[in-house]
Amino acid sequence: MVRGHTTSTRVFATVLLAAALALTSCGQPSETTTAPPSEGPRVVLIGVDGLDWGRVDSMIAEGGLPHIAALRDRGTSGVLRSIPPFRSPSVWTSMATGKSEEKHGISGFLVGGGDAKIATPTSGNMRRVRAFWEIMSSAGCSVGVVAWLVTWPAEPVDGYMVSPNIHRLLSWRDGSADEQEADDRLAMAVYPPELADAVAGVMVTTGDIPPGRVESFLGTTRHLDVPNVVLDVENIASTYAADLTTLTIADTLATLHPTRVRAVYLRGLDINCHAMWRYMDPSSWPGDNPPEMEETFSTVIEAYYAAADSMVGSIVQSEGDDTVFIVCSDHGFAGHRGYDGFEGDVAVGIDMHREDGLIIVAGPGIRVGESVAGACVLDIAPTLLAAVGLPAARDMDGRVLVEVFDDDFLAAHPIAMVDTYETGERSVGDEPVESPVDDEIKEMLRSLGYIN
Repeated sequence: MVRGHTTSTRVFATVLLAAALALTSCGQPSETTTAPPSEGPRVVLIGVDGLDWGRVDSMIAEGGLPHIAALRDRGTSGVLRSIPPFRSPSVWTSMATGKSEEKHGISGFLVGGGDAKIATPTSGNMRRVRAFWEIMSSAGCSVGVVAWLVTWPAEPVDGYMVSPNIHRLLSWRDGSADEQEADDRLAMAVYPPELADAVAGVMVTTGDIPPGRVESFLGTTRHLDVPNVVLDVENIASTYAADLTTLTIADTLATLHPTRVRAVYLRGLDINCHAMWRYMDPSSWPGDNPPEMEETFSTVIEAYYAAADSMVGSIVQSEGDDTVFIVCSDHGFAGHRGYDGFEGDVAVGIDMHREDGLIIVAGPGIRVGESVAGACVLDIAPTLLAAVGLPAARDMDGRVLVEVFDDDFLAAHPIAMVDTYETGERSVGDEPVESPVDDEIKEMLRSLGYIN
């Protein structure tokens, strides 16, 4: 059983992971579809929650975000329109399926009534339609998915899947009195479940973060003895550690078990935008900000943009020249003034979101230096399928962004369509699957203003 995070533990975890991947058959396709070409680019989908097109554009103009800037320069990019009211579970599921909330059935953050005390976080078993990882697995296209929103419990795929609450589950597991129950629950977050111990061995804790790294997000370190400042610094450290855990797991699995497609979701930017906006833009906040809080945290959002850029860069640098990258976000940020049409006094929660997210597509077969107009979050799944040579479906609400592909790619891989992928038997749950960290998830949602 892997509980620590020493060098020897990490080595053991790597060996165990390789063995498990060699012995486990990951694919459980439910139907056969047109197979993708055996020769073609790998595709990496990077989802960064809350990455705002306007802020990225302005930071790049000022010389920042070098990794995202480099991708934009060698590809096609533009605004990615979101879907009001910008609820992340619904939007990320629309991105994964190409279908609207009315079709996929994933709506808010909680299921079970308006009382958050008895409600349960929405889980992926309630999704009514197939996501890209199911479609690809059925077609013999291997796929690895790490931390994509609303993928608890992990789903069988031809490859691997790790649920987004993995960081909380790992922390809960280390403190659990019932080790067998803890291991059983952790296994539900990883497919194939034999990889659970190996994934645990590469967890990043706040103690693993280099000294001074978290402080580099701050405007000043003069107030680190103030209790409220200390608490928020700890929250920044925890959020950063969770993103680093996602990256470490994604890198480990990609190295030991290469797949044709992989998807990685990073949440930390969104969390920090919600928590720290009042300090970055104090004029938008009707209350008084304690001076020590404003001085300390006014720089966090811009600093986390830079951190997110580095995370994107680390993923890009781990790949070869034959890889297509799709970077996308579920929405932008309007802050406490609210999205266009907001009529309240001060926006919190989803009212802080705005329509203008971001899409960048770069790599072989992609047009260089072009802009894409009219792209929507619903277009991600059909475009991802087209990038590996699979047809999109006519019952998807999104479209293939044909304009991002160059003429040579389109000649070699003509855009194809099928009527639907919703054929055959598929189990859909009426109730969410509970996890032992549901209360922590609800507390996080409450702190961001998503629930009461």
